[in-house]
Amino acid sequence: MADDEYGSRSRPRRKTFLIIVMGLAGLLGLAAVLYSIGTRGGSTQSLGPKSYSTHVGCQVNTSGSQGTVTISGTITGNATRYSVTVEVSDAASHQRIGLQTFEVRGSKTFGGTTAAQAPIGPAGIECKIVKVA
Repeated sequence: MADDEYGSRSRPRRKTFLIIVMGLAGLLGLAAVLYSIGTRGGSTQSLGPKSYSTHVGCQVNTSGSQGTVTISGTITGNATRYSVTVEVSDAASHQRIGLQTFEVRGSKTFGGTTAAQAPIGPAGIECKIVKVA
């Protein structure tokens, strides 16, 4: 009976094949999602809301009707990286004169300079953080 050509042939196990294919597709989908949210290379990222504390300060340097604003700040919290957007405005009119976004990774401080886009009034400037991501 072992060499019987007329007997029934064993059918490939379609269920097992389908389960293996679906498992591989699921693993590839999970890998794609993890890659897109940036958890590759062992650096994990929080999927929940970020908890943080910030402080920002600004100083203006004017020359005629143009000027530059030096921004310095700190951020502490539970995430390893932040994107901090700082808005600089005229203190009297509250008109925006500058906007700068900082990518903070690994350190707690951020800073830089931005051009002032309007003449600075005698009341000075205000800086505030308008977005943290």
